[in-house]
Amino acid sequence: MAGLPISRLSLRQFGLIILMVSMSVLFTATIVAYVYTRLMNPVWKTPDMPELPLGLVGSTVMLAGLSIAMHRAVKAARENRHDTLSRDLWLALAFGCAFLAGQVLNWLAMAPGMYSSSVPHPLYPFTFYMLTGLHAAHVLGGFIPLGIVIARAKQHRYTSSTYEGVYLCRQYWDYLGVVWLVLIATLLIVT
Repeated sequence: MAGLPISRLSLRQFGLIILMVSMSVLFTATIVAYVYTRLMNPVWKTPDMPELPLGLVGSTVMLAGLSIAMHRAVKAARENRHDTLSRDLWLALAFGCAFLAGQVLNWLAMAPGMYSSSVPHPLYPFTFYMLTGLHAAHVLGGFIPLGIVIARAKQHRYTSSTYEGVYLCRQYWDYLGVVWLVLIATLLIVT
């Protein structure tokens, strides 16, 4: 499936490509706005503002776990291992929920920066919330297709010859993982 020629792309695969291209434009514009805002503000982070939360590492690990679970799910579907497929999909969902829980903790860790006494409108924490919040919204949105795939896996609708839904879901989550790495790199480099 991974090496299909363009003429053999399914409508679903084409739709996912269009979605990822449009999301790439959105994330790129957001990152460019972040970098521009940072460069145009001489006072970015004052001493009383928190550092980037260490919980970002944990969030990254959760997305890596999700990606691994999705790759295992595709392999299980290819091998007609229905119980393994369901287990790996539920594990992916658990990692996604853990990622969001970690993000809430990261946002709480940044909250004191929003009330900096030395800067009236602190852009540093605001842009952190903007970048990570936009990503979290797409993680939440990814729960919809993941839920559909879990429900269909429960009905044994995926086999070694029909597992496109699992495959496309994996592509979406891999995409979000790559976007997350770019966002984290941007935060670390630009901050």
